[in-house]
Amino acid sequence: MIPQPMRSIKTPEELLHRMTDRIRQSIELPEILSATVDEMRRFLGTDRIKVYHFDDDGSGEVIAEAIREQRLPSLLGHRFPAEDIPEYAREMFLNARQRTIVNVVKQEIGISPLLCHTTQRPVASNLWVRPVDPCHAEYLTAMGVRSSLVVPILHRHQLWGLLVAHHSLPRRVSRKELEVVQLIADQVAVAISHASLLRLTRLQGQHEALINQVVSLLHSTAPDPFQKALNQTMMALQCIGGRLYIPGIPEKNPEGHCQLVISGVQPELSKMNLPASQRWVLEQLPDWQTWLEAEAPNQLVDQLWAMGDIKQTQLPWTLASALMVKDIRGVLVARLSHRNRFLGYLSLFRHSMDVETVWAGRLDASDPRQRRPRQSFETWRELKRAQVNPWTAQEIGLVQDLADQFASVIYQTQLYQEVQALNTDLESRVMQRTIELQQLNESLRQEIKQRERTLQELQQARDSLKRLSHQNELILNSAGEGIYGIDPEGKAVFINPAAAKTLGYAKEKLIGQFMHDLLNHATAEKSPYAWEQSPIFKTLDQGQTHHGSGDLFERQDGSNFPIEYISTPIYENDTNDTIVGAVVIFKDITERQVIESMKDEFIAVVSHELRTPLTSIRAALGLLAEETLEIPASKRQRMVNIAFANTKRLVRLVNDILDVERIKLSTLNPKKCNLAKIMAQAADEMCAMAEDRDIHLDVFPISVQLWAAPDRLIQTLTNLLSNAIKFSPIGTTVEMRAQQVDLNNASSFKKELNPQGKAAIQLGLDRSEALLLIQVKDQGQGIPNDKIEAIFGRFEQLDASDIGHQGGTGLGLAICRSIVQQHGGKIWAQSTVGLGSTFYFTLPYVPESGRTAP
Repeated sequence: MIPQPMRSIKTPEELLHRMTDRIRQSIELPEILSATVDEMRRFLGTDRIKVYHFDDDGSGEVIAEAIREQRLPSLLGHRFPAEDIPEYAREMFLNARQRTIVNVVKQEIGISPLLCHTTQRPVASNLWVRPVDPCHAEYLTAMGVRSSLVVPILHRHQLWGLLVAHHSLPRRVSRKELEVVQLIADQVAVAISHASLLRLTRLQGQHEALINQVVSLLHSTAPDPFQKALNQTMMALQCIGGRLYIPGIPEKNPEGHCQLVISGVQPELSKMNLPASQRWVLEQLPDWQTWLEAEAPNQLVDQLWAMGDIKQTQLPWTLASALMVKDIRGVLVARLSHRNRFLGYLSLFRHSMDVETVWAGRLDASDPRQRRPRQSFETWRELKRAQVNPWTAQEIGLVQDLADQFASVIYQTQLYQEVQALNTDLESRVMQRTIELQQLNESLRQEIKQRERTLQELQQARDSLKRLSHQNELILNSAGEGIYGIDPEGKAVFINPAAAKTLGYAKEKLIGQFMHDLLNHATAEKSPYAWEQSPIFKTLDQGQTHHGSGDLFERQDGSNFPIEYISTPIYENDTNDTIVGAVVIFKDITERQVIESMKDEFIAVVSHELRTPLTSIRAALGLLAEETLEIPASKRQRMVNIAFANTKRLVRLVNDILDVERIKLSTLNPKKCNLAKIMAQAADEMCAMAEDRDIHLDVFPISVQLWAAPDRLIQTLTNLLSNAIKFSPIGTTVEMRAQQVDLNNASSFKKELNPQGKAAIQLGLDRSEALLLIQVKDQGQGIPNDKIEAIFGRFEQLDASDIGHQGGTGLGLAICRSIVQQHGGKIWAQSTVGLGSTFYFTLPYVPESGRTAP
């Protein structure tokens, strides 16, 4: 390290004060940037400070620079290609507001982001260091730089540029200096915003001034106002030529006479080989109209065509040859109209232009040295000839405003001419029309009265019919059941949204369809009805109302569903002599059938499970109640024990059934709790049971705060531990473990799990930023593969006779699944027969901000 040079600015506060004063002294951005780099170089004492500005294509230019005693070569005005600062680096400057400090000698780079690039939240301003990329180090070395500091400058949420400090020797940047440089970059961003606003204000002022000038010329009484206004427009937009085409009024000029004002370079119409019978007016050519109709107007302004390069348009060859022979490259055409009247065209022409760029170093793909970082920053000038001079959005908006002014004046002129022509004919017609109107007035008065009465009656009838139709439509659309009407041939004439949704069709596609074949109406045994045999046909044929339940309809996707329906005939009048159709009302009863089936199955299973212990209790108590039987005391005690054990099993069964239903109907009341405490409490409750069976219980908790219902989680863990202890051989170990899963790096974890485990991780991805995974592992007999999913159902149990366990109610795992799902998690199991089982469940949670995971 070398001693720092003396600096005229001693404190950060002094620097910021001076910077603020110098920014306030000027509103011009170049002056502000020049002051910024000068003051910052004096404060840091580095060899160079520069401001680097990015263009839209990723390339950039040094637009401000301060160098101490010419220790480093000047880069002011030099451009650098986009490859010098790769896209990923620009993204980190933008998304994380990342600051970098490079020490070429130590071959290390310090990175200090202001924001988290994923959450966009502020992060700790710690500086973390990693080895610098060799290419980056060589790049700086070629510039004569041994240490650098780069801070991004943001404007309107975009990466506007970089504030860069270069030094020819290694230099340490303190935290305080980094904070000051960041504050300077923020001040520069504010100055950029002010300068942008100033630029827009100046453009608007220029825009309005030009419009005022053109309006003054158009309304001037001097000769040729259109010519002078066109010349002023061309000069302001830097055009080489322009045309104002005003067609004659068709009824006044049947021969197609027009007014044409031209200025500057014009298309060479003599090269178009037109017949002598055609007028040589560009805007009257058929190719001109065809071209404008085929070419899409500008996206910003309707009825305006802005083409920076006519070579990229579908230009007819006749027009292209006339334009290109005069080296016309850009064309802007505005269609003049006012109050929906076509008034002509305003056309402007531009040449191509030569573009010269000063680059810092030459890139040559054929030079193998370019595969390495640039070894030289020798200046070279790139000249691109005949480049497109595009029309900017500001220019397009300006031309549109000017076109509106041209159109307004043309319209007023033509209107004045029309008024003058009409005035001569108006007086004679007025007298004639006055007499005619007097004669018609009386007859019209009488006819109006009669029509008023008729219209009033029609309006009342129409309003009544409209109200009735609207009410019927509201009733039909709001009905929960599906409703459709058919004509005598069975084709749909109306259908409500509920029916279309149930059938899976768009309502419009069902109108006019033969509904019997479309719905494939069948019996509950899936035997299709023939049309003439169907109940709905009998409604049309015989006028009978039919009610059915259990028949099948078919959806658009081919699936069948059971329905309950009623079909009613529609009569033409009150005499019920002519049937003009039928109305069918139906509803899907799939859920009802499933619920009834589940209810029957549940009642059957519960009845069986309740009868078994009750039968045993009744038999034991019956024998004990028989006074005539002499039962030894030991046998009597065994019978009492059997009755007592079955009573406890009956109580457990009833409690578990009530738990299942209570969990299903209740809502969680989560609160902040600690997972380690929940696991410890569950282990304490099962400790006695484990000691009784000589089972060793290992617990590996983690301390994580989460929102959950602790009692429900303890119930889940005790159920899983109880099962593991029951099915484990004496002297083995049951393990309960918790861990966090980082979803951004979960690939290795996914490989260890079966498809059920992957589904659980996906659930966590949808709900939170991280997962908690809890597992209970035993060394028992294991679970067959065909039983792993079934054991989570109600009253499902494994055969445990080989280890002397009588089994439980078969509801424990069903209760666990309900509790875990209510917490937004998923539960599953893995097992190998003979080696044991592991039960997993996940809990999604959001880590606390700034907390380090254990």
